[in-house]
Amino acid sequence: MIYGIVVLSVTFNAIAQLLLRMGMVDFNTASPSQPLASRMLALAFSPPLMGGLVLFGFSILAWLVVLSRLPVSIAYPMASLGYVVAALLGVVFLREPVHVLQIVGIVVICLGVGLIARSAVP
Repeated sequence: MIYGIVVLSVTFNAIAQLLLRMGMVDFNTASPSQPLASRMLALAFSPPLMGGLVLFGFSILAWLVVLSRLPVSIAYPMASLGYVVAALLGVVFLREPVHVLQIVGIVVICLGVGLIARSAVP
């Protein structure tokens, strides 16, 4: 059960990062002739940015549950799964390229998290 909450927290965080990225791309592609103040105001009410902030808040709440049930030496390394989820989301939704070394890194992260999770089992 607790590992499901870890995955939920990490997934919310990764989706939040994706949405924040989308909001900032929109901000950077806005007309440079538009005054910065109006661009900042539009950014503040950007649906991707607002959605990202809300999901980030949910990920923190889920993470607090994780920290209440797992030692930090077990829980915190599991947060690195966020790199894996974020990379996959970036490929699928933002069409970002993934290079061989990134794939190797993702495999190493997954192996490391698996070892840490196994060490938590009595």
